[in-house]
Amino acid sequence: MRRGPDTMKLNLDFNDSILLHIVLSVLIVLMGVLLVKLSNRFFVSRQLADRDNLRSYRTWTVASRNLIGAVAFLLLLGIWVSELKSVAISLAAFAAALMISGKELVMCFLGAFMRMIARPFQLGDLVEIGQYAGEVIDMDALTTTLVEVAPTRQFTGFTVQVPNSLLLTVAVRNHSQAGKYTLDTVRIPLAAQCDPDRIEAELLDIAQQACEPFLEAAGQSLRRYGDTRFLDLSQFAPRVMFEPVGTDRLDAIVRFPAPVGGRLPVAQQIIRRFYRQRINDSKETGGDAAAEAAADNERRDAEQREAAEDRARMARTARPGAPGSPGNPDTSGPPASSPAF
Repeated sequence: MRRGPDTMKLNLDFNDSILLHIVLSVLIVLMGVLLVKLSNRFFVSRQLADRDNLRSYRTWTVASRNLIGAVAFLLLLGIWVSELKSVAISLAAFAAALMISGKELVMCFLGAFMRMIARPFQLGDLVEIGQYAGEVIDMDALTTTLVEVAPTRQFTGFTVQVPNSLLLTVAVRNHSQAGKYTLDTVRIPLAAQCDPDRIEAELLDIAQQACEPFLEAAGQSLRRYGDTRFLDLSQFAPRVMFEPVGTDRLDAIVRFPAPVGGRLPVAQQIIRRFYRQRINDSKETGGDAAAEAAADNERRDAEQREAAEDRARMARTARPGAPGSPGNPDTSGPPASSPAF
């Protein structure tokens, strides 16, 4: 069966349309990659020249990359939408199969959409996503990248790429939500026989000294955040609470304001000053105890010497024939004077 010229022309036009779409798609992808590289290079050069605005340049870098990606995706969708109409049924079946086999991938996109709508954190925030903790340095449609922070609140040097699907299933804890300052706690173990009132006074004095340089600024930041969220954060000054742990241990929990990135130095300063003061107090107590022990030893030696002298005197008095003993009067003295004639 021979095909007519109209059929051949239709096939030729269809093939030309597909080829044109492919060429345009490749050009759009290459242009998007080029624009991303140029924007990254631009913001990195600006960042090196202005270290004070590091966080803002990082935000602009990620935002520009995501914007370029979104525009490229919409352009590709506009190019291929006419072709997709003809395979709508097949596309629906493909989407159903994708939902079944690629559930995690779909959940990552949904998690990114939820992150964009709810905004639980931003670039530069210090967050905990499930078991992962760190500073947010990158966000895309599939993952959120963190610079890992150890339980000691120090950067480990590793990066963690957290799938966005976790944002739908685990809680997100944001330590930077209140701004530049936050409230933190440090736990100090103590013996159960300690004096809580004395410990509280010492810890409050130490925490007040550690937070004094930024206490007023922290109070303003926390009060401002509390007003926007209808919370009462006016009690931002250092506080001390006690929690019994077993029968022989009592933990002192010190709550204090601190910069988001400076919680570890403040906590370490409180711990070091407290234990240094305890050591000094024990030395003074030990010195006083040593002085009292030395005085007791001298007093005991003096009593022992007096007791030894008393025993020796009694022994001389009780020995027969000894001078001054009964029945043997002491005649060693001078002779009685004879009467004068």
